[in-house]
Amino acid sequence: MLRYYIAFAFLLLFLSPHFAQTSLFFPRNLQKPYDNGTRSWDGKPGPNYWQNRASYVIKAALEPKTRRLSGEETVTYFNNSPDSLDRIRFKLQHDRYRKGGQRAYDVTPSDVSDEGVRIESITLNGIEVDEKNRRRANTFLDISLKNNPLAPKTTTTIAVRWSYTLPAGEDAARECVCDSTTFFVPYWYPQIAVYDDLQGWANAPYNGQYEFYHEFADYDVTIAMPYGFQVWATGEWQNAADLLEKTYLDRWTRAHTAAEVVAVFSEKELAAGGVYKKAAQNIFRFKASDVPDFAFAASDHNNWDATSVVVDDKTGRRTFVSAAYNTSATDYPQVARIAADGIRLMSTYLPGYPFPYPSMTVFNGNDGMEYPMMCNDASTAPRSPMTLTVHEVSHTYFPFMMGINEQDYAWMDEGWASFFDYTLSDSLSNHTLGGVRGYSFVACTDNDIPPMVRSRNLSTGYRNASYQRPQNAYLTLLDLLGYDKFHSCMTTYMDRWKGKHPAPFDFFNTWNDASGQNLDWFWRPWFFEWGYPDMGIQGITNDEAANCQVILIARKGNIPVPLHLVVEYTDGSKETIHHTAAIWKDGKQQTPIACARAKTVKSAVLGLRTIPDTNPQDNKYPAGDK
Repeated sequence: MLRYYIAFAFLLLFLSPHFAQTSLFFPRNLQKPYDNGTRSWDGKPGPNYWQNRASYVIKAALEPKTRRLSGEETVTYFNNSPDSLDRIRFKLQHDRYRKGGQRAYDVTPSDVSDEGVRIESITLNGIEVDEKNRRRANTFLDISLKNNPLAPKTTTTIAVRWSYTLPAGEDAARECVCDSTTFFVPYWYPQIAVYDDLQGWANAPYNGQYEFYHEFADYDVTIAMPYGFQVWATGEWQNAADLLEKTYLDRWTRAHTAAEVVAVFSEKELAAGGVYKKAAQNIFRFKASDVPDFAFAASDHNNWDATSVVVDDKTGRRTFVSAAYNTSATDYPQVARIAADGIRLMSTYLPGYPFPYPSMTVFNGNDGMEYPMMCNDASTAPRSPMTLTVHEVSHTYFPFMMGINEQDYAWMDEGWASFFDYTLSDSLSNHTLGGVRGYSFVACTDNDIPPMVRSRNLSTGYRNASYQRPQNAYLTLLDLLGYDKFHSCMTTYMDRWKGKHPAPFDFFNTWNDASGQNLDWFWRPWFFEWGYPDMGIQGITNDEAANCQVILIARKGNIPVPLHLVVEYTDGSKETIHHTAAIWKDGKQQTPIACARAKTVKSAVLGLRTIPDTNPQDNKYPAGDK
């Protein structure tokens, strides 16, 4: 009798609502949002979806000689959740350089300090927060509210004064003391962490490898620099007329509507003086709305090129596009044009959704790193800067417009940026640039970890799971659905989750819903399973009834990919045969490909640059052909 009770219990388990909604492996710790109605099984935000947010007013100053940054901020935090919060969690990301801090890899020892970020004061609703109500660990600072929790649908105001020294080592992750008077400054202010319906307070410390998960916020930021410095930043510059002399203000203004690239100023003009109105210092003000972070850069000798591009044909809305660079970066005079053309293509082709931000600056730093409306991009000379530029700018959609948690699921943004840097660069360069990231060489090794394993749980497998494998999956998906259906799914996903925090099943279920088909057969091997893509030519047979030869194609790996076959006949003619990955949807391991009637196959080649295959040696007939 006991075995019948056990069998019945298992039956109930697998017929329970959350198992009935998807055939994919579903982690039980993610069930609560679906039970609570904050997320729906059709991929839409649920009727009870909520999201907290913040508003920052920041005043900061940077002293170039000492690299000391100091600031004060007032943060208004909106608790839109149904929960009473017993703490407020701040991210102090520069505490990565605090002695004893967690680090994914080494940093320059001289950049490490005892204090990390110096917190000079914290007040909560105007009252100083006692040390006993502060808990600082890893790169977090928790303010205890146990004696007075923040009730649902209420706000609190927190004021912080802080300072720290910018790291100068070349291994400083994603930030740059590029030279003694040129800086790219991210992760620089105390930022309230995400509190969401999936896990509560975000708890992944910033260790230098895993990147974003930030809450959407509004920013009003003032940055003071010595006279002669220019600042570029997230948001729109509010006081250009107060700082720039007329000649340069006119150029800056013209660039906002110009189709051509305008030189706002050059290094030579900065050196000659007369760019800025006389003042004791240059104080810049920027505003940004509904963005998940704020970064800035500064220099007293960078060139500045700017242009603009229409991103919404219905409204005529334009985005202001800048490149700020050192004269020695010989590739950078191309960057403003590339960025503008890329943004136009992003808005009209892939993802085919109007670029959401009013400005974008590509700054000549030392990395390849994205922030809202800002990129820290090293010079790629003598190679073209196109692929890097397009990749970093395309991150505007993922993880910024779509508030992806890439600390857990980096494939949801890096995979897409890798997809865009291939498809867009390929289009912009007339098929001469744009690279498919090598997946075949790592597939089926112990570094080929399914992307649904949380990114923060990965080390050596991180890059493949975040970039290579998902890029190849998305290229396969585009081929599978065709552009029109793919674009429709993409825009549906963006419409549903723009300005929100989509998680993996929101993505999978939305695409299933929008495509009108259950794609779980595709998602499972590409994102959940260990495996590899591999096809091969098994041989050729004759079909006497059809008067043709038949090429037998074997599916040797479990990951479905398109079948692309080029056949040459003995009469000199050629035929290209293409099937999407759907040819393997039913799980079959072999498929016959009928060739042209009454013709004899001379040779056949299986595969394409965009189709991964771990063993291409068996992709030719006759075997051994070169």
